[in-house]
Amino acid sequence: MLGNEVEAVQIEKTDTINLDDYDTVGIAYPIHAFNAPELVLKFVKRLQKAKDKKNAYIIKTSGEPLWLNNISSLKLKSLLKKKNLIVKNEYHYCMPYNIIFRHTDKMAYNMWQTAQQLIPIDCKEILDGKEVKLKRFPFGRFLAWIFRIEYWGGRFNGKRYKVNNDCVKCGRCVLICPTNNITMEDGELKFGKNCMMCMRCSFLCHKNAIKIGLFEKWKVNGVYNFNNPNGDEGTHKDYCKKSYIKYFKRSEEKIKNNTIKFESEEVV
Repeated sequence: MLGNEVEAVQIEKTDTINLDDYDTVGIAYPIHAFNAPELVLKFVKRLQKAKDKKNAYIIKTSGEPLWLNNISSLKLKSLLKKKNLIVKNEYHYCMPYNIIFRHTDKMAYNMWQTAQQLIPIDCKEILDGKEVKLKRFPFGRFLAWIFRIEYWGGRFNGKRYKVNNDCVKCGRCVLICPTNNITMEDGELKFGKNCMMCMRCSFLCHKNAIKIGLFEKWKVNGVYNFNNPNGDEGTHKDYCKKSYIKYFKRSEEKIKNNTIKFESEEVV
């Protein structure tokens, strides 16, 4: 990445890492109810404190560009600080929903193209030591604390997941669940009490066979088409309309003022 070696670690498959092995540490996550997923916070808590202070950065994604998403990293940053990791940079990219409603392929394409162009620019900011912080607002920590009820809600609702008769028992959902909450017992799928409502299972089910409990009407199934599609913005074209306009406008201005491209990339 811009001439630097990068090691990508999947939190769900890694118990811990040695922070002293790295010059800079980044944490990336999808926003869950205006918070970092509980899985991410637990991982950071398991880390041993670095011997010396190190710079850190945060990358997060959500389906809408609301400022309320800025509070999602407050708890995470406080935990990282205890590990001698000081967050200097924070970036938020819009990516299409896998719950609530389905973005159109046109919107998904615009989000993906924007993120691809922003990422090398943001990487250079990190490497150049340019600090970038997202705007904070009053009572942010309190609001984030309230929304963390989603952690409990996920466990409560996750036990109510079911499969319908379209399920072919392929076991894909078992393999991709980040919390090992789904098991196959005597040929039947079982959903436990460790669900974090990431929606990976229901979104990626080839048969659209998983019912997601109390949020069934919000279910989104099937991968997006990130090619350049035609078509309008669909039935939700006015949802957060002003926020999306501002997000794409800010992004376009930043891209226009920077011409950085990846010169080399080495990911281990």
